[in-house]
This record gives sequence, structure tokens and C-alpha cells, in this order.
Amino acid sequence: MMSDSISKLTNPVSPATIPAEAPKGRVEDAQVSDNLKLEAGTDKFVLSPQAEKELSSAEFDQALVDRVKAAIADGSYPVDARKVAEKFVALESMIYGK
Repeated sequence: MMSDSISKLTNPVSPATIPAEAPKGRVEDAQVSDNLKLEAGTDKFVLSPQAEKELSSAEFDQALVDRVKAAIADGSYPVDARKVAEKFVALESMIYGK
């Protein structure tokens, strides 16, 4: 039995039981389709044809987007700290089930 250094409670500690697997090969050895090549140190984001179609027909208020971007850039975009904190609490509740 070990003692938790923060709470000073005594709890049984068990080792992780997930077995490690040996790597099956190097990334460079992986089979890659002709239209997607892996390059060391680069990331690539590729949209599906359906996503491309949906984005091309998406409707939004460009003037509003421009105003929000400008407000963020010049530091005048209002941020309600209480609402941000409430959203973090809700997110943690979803993640941890509290």
C-alpha cells in the first residue's frame, strides 16, 4: 500500500495492465495511397468531396465574421469570464461525468 502524497490517504496502487505491443513497422514503410504522400515534418488536412461541397454552399454573414476578426485582432472583442468558466465546468462535467 502506498500513501497519496497530496491527500495523505492510503490507497492500493496497482500497475498498469495494458500490454505494450512492438511497432509493426516504420511510418516510412507504410503503404500510402497515390494521392496522399507522407513527408517528414509536414501535416496535411484533406477534406472529403462531400465536405468540400457543403463548405462551398455554406451561408454565413461575411460582414459579421470580418467585424469579429477585427475586434479580436485589436483587442476590443468582449470576453465574459464567468461564461467562459461556466463552459469549462460544463465541459469537465461531460468528460469526467460529475
